Amino acid sequence: MLFFKILASIYLLKVPISHQKEKKSDQGFTLLELLISGIIVGILSAIATPAYIATIDKFHYGEAKLQMGCIKRELEAFRFEKGYFPEDVNRDTVPAGIDCFVKSNTTLTPYNSTYDYENWSTNGGCVVKIAFLGKDREKQSANTRNLHQQSGFYDDRERDRNSDDLILSLGWQPPEVCG
Repeated sequence: MLFFKILASIYLLKVPISHQKEKKSDQGFTLLELLISGIIVGILSAIATPAYIATIDKFHYGEAKLQMGCIKRELEAFRFEKGYFPEDVNRDTVPAGIDCFVKSNTTLTPYNSTYDYENWSTNGGCVVKIAFLGKDREKQSANTRNLHQQSGFYDDRERDRNSDDLILSLGWQPPEVCG
């Protein structure tokens, strides 16, 4: 604080007395002050924007997980009622008997993206999974029947940096429930 008082007193000594008494209230900001303020705002926004985008992405993927959980519960209910899972369908096509499946032409799907229900036969049974195709609406997860045989969520962004798919696998199923 003492340092600033000394600087102020030095400044006041150099400024002529006629200028000290004439304080104009209509003085604006100098160009340098505006430039520095603009630079500070630019730096702060450059720091905050990626964090904001990451938060929005986290929200959208959380919403997709909720919707996929609803689809999973309906698939399991279908299996208990009928004794088997619905047959595999093309992406953005609702499997038979599933009401919770949200199609991409609605505003209810995060990023207006697509869900894909898959029922693939493998190893004497089948792997049942639901894929959310992410921001780019393109399937980038591997089309291999050997992946995702354990039930649970798989974030393909961890496996492949270019992929933004989210997979919910119901795991490997015995052949009698494969449909």
